[in-house]
Amino acid sequence: MSRVNLGTARIVLLVALVVAGIALLANGFGGGTSVAVPGGPASSPSTTSPSSSPTKPPKETPSPQVQGVPIQVFNGTYSAGLAGQVQQMLVKDGYVAAHAAADAPSKPVAKTVVYYRGGADAAQNKSNAKYMANKYFAGARVAVLGADQASSVANNAQIAIVLGLDYANAHG
Repeated sequence: MSRVNLGTARIVLLVALVVAGIALLANGFGGGTSVAVPGGPASSPSTTSPSSSPTKPPKETPSPQVQGVPIQVFNGTYSAGLAGQVQQMLVKDGYVAAHAAADAPSKPVAKTVVYYRGGADAAQNKSNAKYMANKYFAGARVAVLGADQASSVANNAQIAIVLGLDYANAHG
């Protein structure tokens, strides 16, 4: 008789553990959060709300801008008309020509450099220059426009691109 009771007890214990396991899996592992199921109802509860504070710190770098950013392109190569072609391409994409494309003060320039104007808008100008360097000039060097370069650049240009032999060779 004790064998029957021991067998029954094992079965009852096993069933109780299975039910508890199913209940645990069905309700999650605690914390009071709900998990939205892909394809589930749109009214599923969310773990965040508009009034909760973000978990990520805010971006320190401004988002890059294209539309209306004044630029000037300089040809640091011996490829005739290269700066004009590049400036025209950038204008088609939304940039604004601050001044006509021109030859760089000294040639040849080995590597393309995207300069940005410092001052009050330096952070935005740097963000714009980095974006431009990565999108159009295969990760060209980005640098702040120094006093020695500034004399050749139009006063309203926020970005000045000096095309180098690397660009000319890649797009020749």
